[in-house]
Amino acid sequence: MKIEVLEKRIEQTAYWDMPILDVQTQYFGDEVYLFVENDEEKCWKISFISCYKVNYETDANWRNIDNVKDMRGGQLGYYGQDISIKKYKENESFIESSIDLSIMTMSIVCKDIFVEEVETKGNSFFWEYK
Repeated sequence: MKIEVLEKRIEQTAYWDMPILDVQTQYFGDEVYLFVENDEEKCWKISFISCYKVNYETDANWRNIDNVKDMRGGQLGYYGQDISIKKYKENESFIESSIDLSIMTMSIVCKDIFVEEVETKGNSFFWEYK
């Protein structure tokens, strides 16, 4: 899929300054999901598929709460700032993504990206339980 088409799909989520509900990995890191709040009933799920590299940095070195798992919705502080994609220079069948979630940055190299609007209730976000 063309980078321009993927960029438009990501931009349609209007992720800028929107709360990030969760980042999840599945299948030994082969898939990474980013959930962006849309409204009270729906959220955007951006799926990074067939991941080759996943790197991230968090705020663990300066935050006041020891573990993110102890936080709840409003305490999280992850907000969409920037999602940039381009062809991966080393292998053009892959896409390189740079993601800024305010207190977390990620770099993901994957084969494909899917964007879909999903029901918020149908997903399990760790901060909903305790």
